[in-house]
Amino acid sequence: MRQRTWDRLILRIVVAGAGVTAVSMIYAYAIHVNSTTAALTYLLFVLGAATLWGLPEAMAVSVLSLLWLDYYFLPPVPALGIQDPENWVAWCAFLITSWVVSELSARLKKRASEAIQRRREIERMYALSCRLMQASAANTLAQSIPAQVAEIFGCPGVAFFDALSGQVQRVGDTAGIAEAALIAAASTDLQGVAGESPALIPVPLGPTTAGSLGFTESSISAPAMQSIANLVALAIDRARKQERAAQAEGARRHQELKSMLLDALAHEFQTPLTSIRAGIDAMLAEAPRRDQREWLEIMNQESERLSAMMTEAIQMARIEAGHVDLDLHTHTVEDLVYSTLEKELAGSQVEIELPQDLPPVSADAGLIRLVIRQIAGNALKYSQPGAPITLRAHAGEGGVIISVTDRGPGIPADEQRRIFEKYYRGKQGRGHLTGMGMGLPIAQQVVEAHAGRLWVESRPGEGATFSFTLPCAHEETSV
Repeated sequence: MRQRTWDRLILRIVVAGAGVTAVSMIYAYAIHVNSTTAALTYLLFVLGAATLWGLPEAMAVSVLSLLWLDYYFLPPVPALGIQDPENWVAWCAFLITSWVVSELSARLKKRASEAIQRRREIERMYALSCRLMQASAANTLAQSIPAQVAEIFGCPGVAFFDALSGQVQRVGDTAGIAEAALIAAASTDLQGVAGESPALIPVPLGPTTAGSLGFTESSISAPAMQSIANLVALAIDRARKQERAAQAEGARRHQELKSMLLDALAHEFQTPLTSIRAGIDAMLAEAPRRDQREWLEIMNQESERLSAMMTEAIQMARIEAGHVDLDLHTHTVEDLVYSTLEKELAGSQVEIELPQDLPPVSADAGLIRLVIRQIAGNALKYSQPGAPITLRAHAGEGGVIISVTDRGPGIPADEQRRIFEKYYRGKQGRGHLTGMGMGLPIAQQVVEAHAGRLWVESRPGEGATFSFTLPCAHEETSV
């Protein structure tokens, strides 16, 4: 490439020099013009060389024009040398004028060329942005980026390192772009090297990077390369946000559909349950024998339990779908706890320690009973066989803190945050305890809807204590 440039430069100088020499001889021997006409003609040659080619060619034509002006038109002629001091002034003025004209013309040409290049790059940037914004999936976009850039900007080779997937996509001749160099260029500390071959540019995405771009020999300017990287970053960020939004919308619709189906199913169960309970009540009213009454009462209790379970299933489905509508009223902690754990208390499975001076709380009784039932149920499942759990409460700053302590194996520190995630189940209970890992996340949503907090304290081998807060009641409230 460099040899071709030198050959072209020498050829242009030779052509321009031949033209200046031919005109000089015609002026000197055929037309016999004066020095002023010759000087103006030489200036036109200098201006033309600067406009058509550039500064080196114009300077060469300027020097040759000075020589021919002195040789043919400034006495003594034909010879090199100047006798009259005024001619020295004219010769120097021509020298300065020719060089200034060469420099100004070359600068104007360079600026015009840069303006044309910037306009073309802007047009290509727009075309690239239109192409990139059409992609909806981040993976598909990452695969198409090198091909789009190479096609639109005419680059012989483009490589893109996708930091999210860790893969490198290539198009064209990219043998000179090492994968290790691309990965290093994706570092936020590296500003990129443009203007060299290959050029490496990081793709910024907020405080991190989405990857890096590599260009082989190309006429793309350094600012244009950085603009390409910015466009790629915007397109990747847009595609990822669209994917997350689509996933969130799909999850939301799934939860709403599940809530609707469970709601419908629960209502379908309630209809036959109502008939069963009405039949049991009618049979109990007919004064059955003692053994029959016992069976009927058991059936009545179990049907009530099944009805309560269906109501709870509806509540859980609605909460899981994000529909937490509170019906706040003033309640005593004692009433909430005893009404929730009535069955467990019958078997002495729960030890309750409630002070007499606890302030009343503002709560949705049905939802808080669900929270207590979930936490106490988990505690009973994970406690040692026959070991009771302990429920305590005490007044705290701005509310009441209710705690449930079990005598189980405890929860490792690395699991204490994850147990509040949906569908996560602790390692201690996997395989032999029932459940889907939804109880604690739902309980957390309910507590947070009450402007409270749910947390766990545990050490391996020492059991676990789950605590949550409820706000004190200042007035009878309904939301």
